[in-house]
Amino acid sequence: MARTFVGLDVGSKTVKAVELRRLRDGFRIERFAVVPMPPGGLVEGVVADSGKVSEAVRAAFQQAGIHNRRVVTALGSKAVVVREIQLPEMPEEELDRAVRFEAERYLPVAGEDLRVDYQVVDRAHGQVSVLFAAARREVVDNFVQALEGAGITPEVLEVTTFALARLFRGDAQQGAIMVADMGAEGTDLLLLQGDRLRLSRTIPTGGNVLTRAVAAVLELEPTAAEVVKEEKAVAPVGRTLPEDPTSARVAEAISPVLGDLVTEMRRSMEFFLSRAGGQELHKVVLTGGSSRIPNLAAFLAEELGVPVEVGDAFRIAPADRPEEALGPVVAVATGLALRGAEG
Repeated sequence: MARTFVGLDVGSKTVKAVELRRLRDGFRIERFAVVPMPPGGLVEGVVADSGKVSEAVRAAFQQAGIHNRRVVTALGSKAVVVREIQLPEMPEEELDRAVRFEAERYLPVAGEDLRVDYQVVDRAHGQVSVLFAAARREVVDNFVQALEGAGITPEVLEVTTFALARLFRGDAQQGAIMVADMGAEGTDLLLLQGDRLRLSRTIPTGGNVLTRAVAAVLELEPTAAEVVKEEKAVAPVGRTLPEDPTSARVAEAISPVLGDLVTEMRRSMEFFLSRAGGQELHKVVLTGGSSRIPNLAAFLAEELGVPVEVGDAFRIAPADRPEEALGPVVAVATGLALRGAEG
């Protein structure tokens, strides 16, 4: 039987596992699962309770029925520094040392305590453009140990940013796009142009901030506020509030947070466009759990003045029984599985 490829996305709120199979004309998602992460398991992208992380990962594989335990996984952007740097053209061995030296400037720890990975994205006029990711060795080791505690072998460890860039690079061939991955603890913003990742940054506006806003306005405990947000949140479009009274109050609560999101997205767009040599932004793609808020794509399109759509991993790699609502949620895991298929 042909080998399958498994992507594992471990977040502070949920764990996502996707198993891909290669077909003659692409890939198919064979199995997938999204399961809750126990509170306190993963905090700010770092393992806080190894037992809870192992438990959630084990549950994801059991629920999906995935037997392949060799995975491609990723550290969340809050645990990693990702930067693009320019260096003079040099031999590969010297480039390794130069990238590590630059990484230590952004994450000042002793060289032996730093894990660095990089890729050359462009060579021109005697200069090399390098995109690197760096993390503290302790963070990496604790994450790997938590996975091994669930019987999982991480064959490749990369960054969620790279997984999203891989998944949507086909869209970026038609024109530059922004991907906004809206997780619980923050939102990753990526600017993709062709095969190149032009910008990557993380902002603190995520699902947890929305939940706190709902809790404050409706005077609810965090757990209750999360339920209300999931069931009643609707993004306001055209300054028109929902007819449902609770949804209207939730919309009022989250509007300032969504305004902050728009400000940061616009700032990233303007930064990119100022350096894009006349290139325009083709569209914005939303992924992550909070991207499923009704009307959010329409709200952002109205505010940003560009088309906005909710990303769907099942469009890129179909499944026998796709769950439409989970298409944007399993995007990172699907991108990670594709990394395994690339070898």
